[in-house]
Amino acid sequence: MSWLRRKPRQPSTQLAAADLQHLLDSLSDAVLQLDRQGRLTYANQAWHRLTGHTLDASIGRPLADFLHPQDRSGWLQQLNGNVTDGQSPEPLQLRLASHEHPLVWCELRLQTLDKQYLSATLCDITRQVQTDQQNKATQRGLNALMSRLPAMIYRSRNDRDWTMEYVSEGCLALTGYSADDLVRMTHKSYGKLIHPADADYVWQQVQEALAQHRSFELNYRLFHTNGQMHHVTEKGCGVYSSNGNVLAVEGVIFARVDWRAQVKSA
Repeated sequence: MSWLRRKPRQPSTQLAAADLQHLLDSLSDAVLQLDRQGRLTYANQAWHRLTGHTLDASIGRPLADFLHPQDRSGWLQQLNGNVTDGQSPEPLQLRLASHEHPLVWCELRLQTLDKQYLSATLCDITRQVQTDQQNKATQRGLNALMSRLPAMIYRSRNDRDWTMEYVSEGCLALTGYSADDLVRMTHKSYGKLIHPADADYVWQQVQEALAQHRSFELNYRLFHTNGQMHHVTEKGCGVYSSNGNVLAVEGVIFARVDWRAQVKSA
C-alpha cells in the first residue's frame, strides 16, 4: 500500500490506483498501513466508520492512541514481537476507544509488508462479543440457579449404570456424592445407588419411553452415602440422533415429599 503515497506517473497507473482506493474504501473492515513503530501511515474509510476519527487526524499517530487502555499492552507486545515475512501472529481481540464514539470490539490481524511497513486489518466483532458476553452471563445465572435447586439435573448414557456425562450440584444433597464423583464414578455409578428392587423397573420404564420417543416420570428409592434411603421422582426424555438412535438421556431427579405423612404429623 505504499504506492498510495506516491503520485502515479502514467494515466493507466492512476486509474488503477483510483480503482483500488475505491475498492479499499468499500470494505467493511478497516485496512491500515503502519510503520514499525506502530504509527498509521494509511487507513481506508472504514477506519473513520469504526473510530469516528478522520483520516487526516489519524495519520502519523500510534495505533495505541486509539485503543482502550487495557488493550494497549497486548497490542504493543504483538507489535514488538517477531513479525517476519510469511508469518503472522495470532489474531488479537482489542477495543477501539473514543470519547465521542461507542466502544468497538475488533479482531486485528497483522502481517509484514516489507522492512519498513506492516499491514493490519480490523474486523468489527462487537455484536459477536456482546452475544458471547450475554450467553456467558446467562450460563452463569443458570448454573447458579441449578446449584440452589433441591434437585439433580443430569445427562447420562443409556446404560444400566446410568453413566453420568453431566450432573448439577444438587446431586450432593440427594446422593451424598459430588458431581465430579458421579461423573467419574469415583465410588459408585448412579445406577448402583438405586434400590436393587427398583433397578429393573427403572431400566424397563426408561427403555419403553425411549423406544416411543416420549418423556417419562418415575418414582423409586435411592440410597444416600449416609445410609438413608430417599424416595425420588425422576422426569426425563431421550436425546436422539438424526436417524433415531439414542444419544443420551436427560432429566431431573428430586426428593419426593410424602405430603400425607406431613399432614398426619401436623
